[in-house]
Amino acid sequence: MLKTEVEQIPGAELTEEMVREQLELLVQDPVFRSSKRSIEFLRYVVDRTLKGAADQIKERTIGIEVFGRTLTYDTNVDHVVRTAANELRKRLAIYYGEEKHRFELRMSLVPGSYVPHFSLPAQSLPADPEIGIADTVIADPPLLAAEPLLPQEPPPAEPPSARQRPWVLGGALLLFLAAILLYTRFHHLPEQELFWRPLLDAPGPVLLAVGDVPDGPPTVSPFGVSEEEGKDGPLPTVHTAASSNVPFADMVTIARIVGLLQAHGKKTLIRSENASSFSDLREGPVVLVGAFNNEWSLRLTHRLRYSLALDADNHLVYIKDQKAPASRAWSWRTDQSREHHHGASAPVLHDYALISRIWNSDTGHVLIAVGGLYTYGTQAAGEFLTDPQLMQTLSSSIPPEAAHRNVQIVLGTDVTDETPGPPRVLAVSVE
Repeated sequence: MLKTEVEQIPGAELTEEMVREQLELLVQDPVFRSSKRSIEFLRYVVDRTLKGAADQIKERTIGIEVFGRTLTYDTNVDHVVRTAANELRKRLAIYYGEEKHRFELRMSLVPGSYVPHFSLPAQSLPADPEIGIADTVIADPPLLAAEPLLPQEPPPAEPPSARQRPWVLGGALLLFLAAILLYTRFHHLPEQELFWRPLLDAPGPVLLAVGDVPDGPPTVSPFGVSEEEGKDGPLPTVHTAASSNVPFADMVTIARIVGLLQAHGKKTLIRSENASSFSDLREGPVVLVGAFNNEWSLRLTHRLRYSLALDADNHLVYIKDQKAPASRAWSWRTDQSREHHHGASAPVLHDYALISRIWNSDTGHVLIAVGGLYTYGTQAAGEFLTDPQLMQTLSSSIPPEAAHRNVQIVLGTDVTDETPGPPRVLAVSVE
């Protein structure tokens, strides 16, 4: 039985063969097939751990033996291993987040290191240690009687006794009063409060996951969402620069949002999107800043009415409407030059932004994603969300009872001399 970084489960014997079988399932899955780097990283650390050399799995060793770096390379300058580890953690979270993988042997990287951790979910353990994970079946409990089970009509409900009747009426009255109070509370909230209230009421601090400066336009990913997830096609692949930098427009939006949250007594944690794992996003409420420079924004909004999409053939990034998938009305050319867009005679640019408040998100917490097709859209979206007068334009689009529903807002802005103009609401979706 394995002794290194393995969760001990009573009655379970986790063998090297089981780990290697699971490794092959992972690297052959579409989530991993598109990333040679993640496959090589995972194979290396699993193999070293199974051979009893987990203590030798270090950043420099991985950089040299997996990514071909020199013996003297500077890990403080070259972050290839850290970046690859973050990518691997994300892919593992996506893989195990699918229901069909719930009963498989689980692999993860130990926090703070690159050593893999292996464990079996208790509910999927086989009774016979020679039975593989794929052959495990959870049997139904034995029947207590041999007679066929026939449907029985439930006994007729007894009317409440005279002693119970006042309690029943009192409970109904309390529910009625609570419904009135809840309706009154949200009905009189201004639109800005109505939009932010679910996040402000959530316990714990708010995580702001911020995208880095993109290293060129996005490209088409070889793997996309499954057919069950909306037939959205391939997700764009995000490329970020080696050094961590935040676009200026994103910093302006972060400052606005942090100011709004702090004004309501809400604490915030700011982290790079690359340094934020799916586990981090599941800890509490989240605000994602950035669109095509934030992979979480791409992944967690792709099943909604409006999503971020890429038309590589026409060099466009755009906001896709599921009800009009062929439309490119809200788009930005990735090959356009901005060198001559200065001065009074320069043409006006048009940028667009997508704001999504996801109540029933994959993370289990309320999540708000804010991002423009280009940086101007992100800046305009931050201005819109933190200006009560601008949010007032939503009064006819978002009903008070939408406080616990998913809301999406598509904005447009005209850019003159590198400055975004006032944001305009182009579309609103409440689901």
